Amino acid sequence: MDRKPEAITIGETMLMFAPPPFHRIEYADIFRAMIGGAEANVAIGLQRLGIDSGWISKLVDNPLGRKILNTIRGYGVDVSRVVFTPKGRIGIFFVEFGVEPRPLRTIYDREGSAITTLKPTEIDWEYIGRAKLIHQTGITPALSSCCRNLTLKAAEKAKEMGLKNSFDINYRSLLWKPDEARHTLDAILSNVDILISTLEDANLMLEDKMSPEAAVAKMQKEYGCEVVVITLGAEGSVARSNKIYRGKPYPSTEINRLGAGDAFAAGFLYGYLKKGVQAGLEYGGAMAALKFTVPLNVPVIDKEDVHDLLKGVKEEVIR
Repeated sequence: MDRKPEAITIGETMLMFAPPPFHRIEYADIFRAMIGGAEANVAIGLQRLGIDSGWISKLVDNPLGRKILNTIRGYGVDVSRVVFTPKGRIGIFFVEFGVEPRPLRTIYDREGSAITTLKPTEIDWEYIGRAKLIHQTGITPALSSCCRNLTLKAAEKAKEMGLKNSFDINYRSLLWKPDEARHTLDAILSNVDILISTLEDANLMLEDKMSPEAAVAKMQKEYGCEVVVITLGAEGSVARSNKIYRGKPYPSTEINRLGAGDAFAAGFLYGYLKKGVQAGLEYGGAMAALKFTVPLNVPVIDKEDVHDLLKGVKEEVIR
């Protein structure tokens, strides 16, 4: 039966290889394989919260590509519109988890991956048009000129079809330079309804160092977004639509920080679509805090745990 997801995300998912926590890659002889991709993380997070979601990408039809597809499908996300190609490669990356003062380090090996050739003509726009929301990030247009064209086209088509357009800036310094990112994203963001960013990425886009409140106001004015959200880590979050909203932080124990921003995005979109901006900030903060406690990159979070955190329920053992 053909599904009609409420939310669609488009982007690359790679295979991630990591040695045991806090071991050095240079001396490791055991690596754990996981998936890693911002857009798939958001789709999984939304699915866990009860919003039927789909993920679109391009994968090589080999065991590695099928592993990525099957993993995402295993979380309930619709992957029926993923494009397969017989040739090429999937992106991979390696992560070395550090502990203070040693940072977490990432090594990418993704150049020329299958998604860098994904064209708008390969997308099922009718399928997307049946959804209510499309979510993309600034990672995809950084991958290739083809991906830049796709990201812009998807944002424009979504606007034409009346979907909510969500976008997370997600700047990656290892993929492109600030000037290139600003030039490319400026054209995309004029189509966006829901803009999500860190304060660092917002200041990069604005070419200024501003307070969170000033940054959300300027970005909303600059791009005409319905709502702009800036995450502030341990200080919570701030948003602006018709007024300024603030989201509180939730204390958390860090097991794996990768994907926390995507978990926030999924939580915000869920709360925003259901109840508005303030609910979005609350769900986003709770999802991000809970994601820190999960060793996987994907937000395998129970909706019940989110609600308990929002209600202030604290239990160390449930039995």
